[in-house]
Amino acid sequence: MERLRVRILGISCGHRPGMNTAWLVRHALEAAEAFGRRVSEVAIVECDFEDLADKHIEPCRNCIHRHMPNRGQPYRGDRPPPEGCPIRDDYMARVVMPKMREADGFIFGSPVYTLSFTSKFRLFAERLSPLVWSGALTNKPAAAVAVGELPVAGQETCLEDINRIIRGGEMICVSWLMGAPGCSGPPHGPAPWEEDYGRRVGVERDRYARWLAVVNGRRVAEFAIMLKLARRELGDLYRREFIQVYHPPHGQEPWAWRSLP
Repeated sequence: MERLRVRILGISCGHRPGMNTAWLVRHALEAAEAFGRRVSEVAIVECDFEDLADKHIEPCRNCIHRHMPNRGQPYRGDRPPPEGCPIRDDYMARVVMPKMREADGFIFGSPVYTLSFTSKFRLFAERLSPLVWSGALTNKPAAAVAVGELPVAGQETCLEDINRIIRGGEMICVSWLMGAPGCSGPPHGPAPWEEDYGRRVGVERDRYARWLAVVNGRRVAEFAIMLKLARRELGDLYRREFIQVYHPPHGQEPWAWRSLP
């Protein structure tokens, strides 16, 4: 059997580069790579990581139909025309979106801000629209990571909000439990008033977070391999009959029927 090449992309959306969320996303990616080595006879698992903390991302301009195929109208033929998102020169357009098109699975991470994800993650999520409309994310597995200052600091709500974005983006949410909730501060690390506050990576001392990051990273890799194997075995039948993108508009694709006869 020819080995598959499976790509897993981890994305951290904190406000400070290289900190707790980035560490925990990387830990999940290490688990995905380790699983790939165990099944190396069928797949080569390659992992990549993007820390968006210090990267410039333009907000979505709410251009309504410009980023949609055929400006939101049904089109002729079985291939959608290219989307027309006008933002082409920021980090999201130049680096992140091409990597997401090529990736087979994702691990998304955010610190907890006011019981949810950061404004950086919000910017990132808004810009996924062109990928969604083109089907670049459809049925790709993804899991969530969130880090708070305290053991009960909104990690659950943050994870659920990230999982909602995953589902809304047509990806397959494979977060086990709700994902990996991490704690960066007491009782696992220095107190907030200590001198190194703001510069430490305390989540590495959170054994429960590390364990859940491993479970979720491995789970993304498992699903990505199984789905890519299935698509290869199905061949043209997958492209012809399985839904390639759920969001309209659609053209004359053989899979784009919406009701039973």
